[in-house]
Amino acid sequence: MEDYMDKIIIENLELFANHGVFPEETKLGQKFLINMELYLPTRKAGYSDDLTESVNYGEVSHFVTEFLTTHTYKLIEAAAEQTARAVLLHFPLIQKLKFSIHKPWAPVGLPLSDVAVEIERGWHKVYLAFGSNMGDRRKYIEDAVEELRNLEDCKVGKVSDILETEPYGGVAEGAFFNGCLELRTLYTPEELLEKLHAIEAHGNRERKMRWGSRTIDLDILFYDDEVISTPELTIPHIDMANRLFVLEPLCEIAPYLWHPVLKKTVLQMKQELKGRKDIVLFDLDGTITNSKEGITKCAQYALKAYGIDEPDADKLEFFIGPPLKNTFMEHYGMDEETAVAAVAKYRERYHPTGIFECSLFDGVEDALKSLKRKGYRIGLASSKPEESCRRILEHFHILSYFDEVVGATMDGRIDSKYEVLQETIKRMHIYDTTEAVLIGDTRFDVSGAKEAHMDCIGITYGFGTKEELQEAGAKAICDSIEEAAEYIERL
Repeated sequence: MEDYMDKIIIENLELFANHGVFPEETKLGQKFLINMELYLPTRKAGYSDDLTESVNYGEVSHFVTEFLTTHTYKLIEAAAEQTARAVLLHFPLIQKLKFSIHKPWAPVGLPLSDVAVEIERGWHKVYLAFGSNMGDRRKYIEDAVEELRNLEDCKVGKVSDILETEPYGGVAEGAFFNGCLELRTLYTPEELLEKLHAIEAHGNRERKMRWGSRTIDLDILFYDDEVISTPELTIPHIDMANRLFVLEPLCEIAPYLWHPVLKKTVLQMKQELKGRKDIVLFDLDGTITNSKEGITKCAQYALKAYGIDEPDADKLEFFIGPPLKNTFMEHYGMDEETAVAAVAKYRERYHPTGIFECSLFDGVEDALKSLKRKGYRIGLASSKPEESCRRILEHFHILSYFDEVVGATMDGRIDSKYEVLQETIKRMHIYDTTEAVLIGDTRFDVSGAKEAHMDCIGITYGFGTKEELQEAGAKAICDSIEEAAEYIERL
């Protein structure tokens, strides 16, 4: 529970209500006094002088009065519990509530001035892990998350992407779908665990074997910053630091979450467990595909429209890699307006014809398959328009190997290799660029990666030379995609 110093205090709210064990109490009623401390951040309201940035204590007072005068409880413990819950659910800005109910007319048959119950309740930040390796795995997970959303005392926040991973512990058979989510809840850890077990039961979960196969598995990873160890429950989760299938999705939604026992962030735990780069980004032209024919023919087509005839395709290889507009401007002295028009002319031929005048380099699909099987996340980062990238990958039936495909935008917002890599970092939730490596064939790939604080492995079978890759500062230079993949596994 977040510990807010700011609070609004309501004291001695008097009301007449019908709570008590004896029939006379529920029939005749009696006086009750209510005290509340509402914990919430008031700084914004303090600066803006705007009531919408805070909680209206008058509304809270009327809400509590109406609630306690329209509900009847035998015990003031129940009256306090249910009223506090109702306040927290109705007023979302209130993070924590200290609530006391006083019963000065309590019929105990002895002289006393007051009987009271005081409780403290609030929202708690929780992180859960979910997994499934039986049946329709995605549907089991989606149904479980939906059940959590339907619990009034839970508010589901961020949900990670779903990862497919190998079984853990050597018992289960079949790949898992795994992920994590953020939750705010009014439940205690024990109550939440009971709810999670009920959701698992709805998904036909059977607890027969530790680490065995299951339709749905829900685990509490963190509950605020509490440390709990009971026969039924251990928080933080006792084995999470050894489970990459937990740390990967958790890092996506909460990379800097602090482990109160290990004194490390989630990101640090993940980095220590992996000890390797696990995100591989590929350039497209000259790395995955030999696109020389299509690109040079389209360049010839565009240049001819401006009276430039270049029959030797080899002399147009400089079109492969960098943004087209830049190439027209740098090599043919075009101003920006003319270069933009030349790009449009180029695409006039490229989209219907030139896009598929290419071939896969030898070994590419096998390398993608191997990296994917070993748990690497794979992305495409190309200065080619994103739609074209996807069409090419689909054409060669390799799109499914990629977790993300990022290319240039038609409006020029994303154009250079650096801009493409920045967008890739954002979409793939790469919080530490040292975890990623780019494979590319030209100095533009190397320089873009360096600008994005990322290593680049140069390959010599594309359109750049070994010398230019070395001069640009490639981390390593390989002669084949297989060699590049093997090098990555050693990093």
